[in-house]
Amino acid sequence: MDLGLKDKVVVVTGGASGLGLATAELFADEGAKLFLVDLGDDRLDQAASSLGDRGADVAVRTTDVRDYEACKATMAAAIERFGHIDALVNSAGIGGPATFFATNEPDDWNSLIDVNLRGVIHCCRAVTDHMIERNSGKIVSLASEAGKANEKRMAVYGATKGGVISLTRGLAAELGRHHINVNCVCPGVTHTPMTAYIDEEMERRSEKFYPLGRLGQPDDIAPMIAFLCSDRTSWVTGQAISVSGGFGRS
Repeated sequence: MDLGLKDKVVVVTGGASGLGLATAELFADEGAKLFLVDLGDDRLDQAASSLGDRGADVAVRTTDVRDYEACKATMAAAIERFGHIDALVNSAGIGGPATFFATNEPDDWNSLIDVNLRGVIHCCRAVTDHMIERNSGKIVSLASEAGKANEKRMAVYGATKGGVISLTRGLAAELGRHHINVNCVCPGVTHTPMTAYIDEEMERRSEKFYPLGRLGQPDDIAPMIAFLCSDRTSWVTGQAISVSGGFGRS
């Protein structure tokens, strides 16, 4: 299926590694133009080089999504570089300590809230006026199965992802009249740099909870993100779509 993404301009936060990079690679293969956002010039340069080798037209910008003014400047830079923005993929995110909430203090959860929730809010708001002016746009954010049904030892992380789901639904209700689709993807546990702590024994235990018998890979998640950014899903909005090997089954 041709997703019709050729020459579409896509901003991907957290685009230098993990799910963000896997998604950018798929967009590159579909002929999209990419504006990658992340922390760290070296990682961004490496990602841009590898995407350039795939034939992508790609630009990068170092941005801390916790800084709203920086997010506004980043969207402006993407518009200056490519003329407009067709889609925003909010992939920037961090994990937290896998410990009980009763043992945590604000230093354990402030960054989680600032990156995983405030960062998504900042980027959405930074692009909203432009998409409203164009009367068109796609916003896809990375939430998590933890945002639907939280578990022990990840209460605040799950709360941030639940916040992304709620934000998605609220924005979809507000922005639909401007032909802007807003959705989120909820992965199960997926092998990325953020989950590098998972050893073989942990993986064997975790696999038992997945009907498909394995944990996820970035390439399992990226196609759904690209699909939601395409015009093939023009009547899909406000959804939190699980891509989780059957873990949540909802």
